[in-house]
Amino acid sequence: MRELIFALPAGRPTRSGRWGAIPAHMAYRIGPGARLMGARLPADLRGGYLLLDCRGFDGQGDPVSCARQILTECKRRACKGIVCDFEGTLPGCLPRLVELLDRNCAARGWTLYVPEGCATLVRSARILIPSAITAGSLERRLRAAARRYGQDRAALAVEWVREDFALPASGRGTPVTREALERQIARLDPATFLDRGLCAHYYTYLDRGQAHLVLYDSPRSVREKLAAAERAGLSAALLPGPEVEDCLEDILGPP
Repeated sequence: MRELIFALPAGRPTRSGRWGAIPAHMAYRIGPGARLMGARLPADLRGGYLLLDCRGFDGQGDPVSCARQILTECKRRACKGIVCDFEGTLPGCLPRLVELLDRNCAARGWTLYVPEGCATLVRSARILIPSAITAGSLERRLRAAARRYGQDRAALAVEWVREDFALPASGRGTPVTREALERQIARLDPATFLDRGLCAHYYTYLDRGQAHLVLYDSPRSVREKLAAAERAGLSAALLPGPEVEDCLEDILGPP
């Protein structure tokens, strides 16, 4: 895989560089009035990706001015591109902002990553395909994305999942904290399995007569996700730094 990106909380040092991973600085968001807002980063921090989120943004404001702010910050920090960590339907001026970033990043030779929901808005950006599925095969899903967008543009967005589903499962489940998952496994001592299609661990249990399925990740399952992306020929993957930083050796090291 040509590019491995490591989403990293603002200004935090990391050992991911040992594996050739490029940091994406989780320090920026689109604020009210379509203004770029950022956490305080070390003055000398340079390189990597600028990671944007839009949580709470109402879609109001001037996307041209906002794009200019983002591009200026990228240049100031000598970033190699932008990762748009956007979820759900894009409000208001956000689709226009994505179009502007796509065009300008391409003109500057920078790389832009956008979620799959933005695929129709961009021509050059790489498309992030989420790893969380509840049925079928992740590898088949990635191969289909590679055919649709091209292997050079399709990229895997690894999600470290811990979710509880009431069966039959559909959509997304109820998030479970790591502590709650560990307590439940210790209490129930369930038979756990690795589903090689989903690239995730799972177990089932009964609660008041209702069957539940719990899907969760581990270093082994994340390694399986990356291997599926490699087999599908994807060009890049985005790793969730806070979840995987303590187990990079198990994920990226020799088998």
